[in-house]
Amino acid sequence: YDLILIETVGAGQSEVDIARLAHTTIVVESPGMGDDIQAIKAGILEIADILVVNKADRPGIENTERALRANLELGYSHRVNGKTGHGGFTEENVVVDSEGWVPPVIKTIATEESGFPELMKAILEHRSYLQKTGLLAQREHERLMDEFEHLLRHTLVQNWKTHTSTEQVSRVMEAVYSRKRSPASAVEELTRSVK
Repeated sequence: YDLILIETVGAGQSEVDIARLAHTTIVVESPGMGDDIQAIKAGILEIADILVVNKADRPGIENTERALRANLELGYSHRVNGKTGHGGFTEENVVVDSEGWVPPVIKTIATEESGFPELMKAILEHRSYLQKTGLLAQREHERLMDEFEHLLRHTLVQNWKTHTSTEQVSRVMEAVYSRKRSPASAVEELTRSVK
């Protein structure tokens, strides 16, 4: 596929998961909704590669844009030194140019299709940046490793469930609940049969 768009409903774990999968994450805010404060509180700006202020014809656009830019400036030094990458995830060996990527703030009015050319330009510039710096390949490797680890965990848990009785789990967990044994020793006993 050339382009896949995924829309989520708000700030939460699902957005962080999507940001780990996406090449470019766009966070959309609206003026006058208190979203600028909510975004800052929720840390949603950490996952943004591009920020869009939609409904730019409404009152309060300046305040929303100012709040977003101020928060970007606070996080800029982390992005430049390569310690914080896409989605706010720490990437120790990130290859970045001396400029780094600073998320642009783009104003749109979706009902009038205003600002769309600027948004598309920012998306293409971000992709070019990812390719030029090697981050696109790095993110793909990280995504595949995440997928591998997820499947491995699922397989190991299924295997464990096949070899462990409910009664055994209940007995061991009762000892944990009553503080007669530690969770670590319980795990050790319950995984012994799988080895």
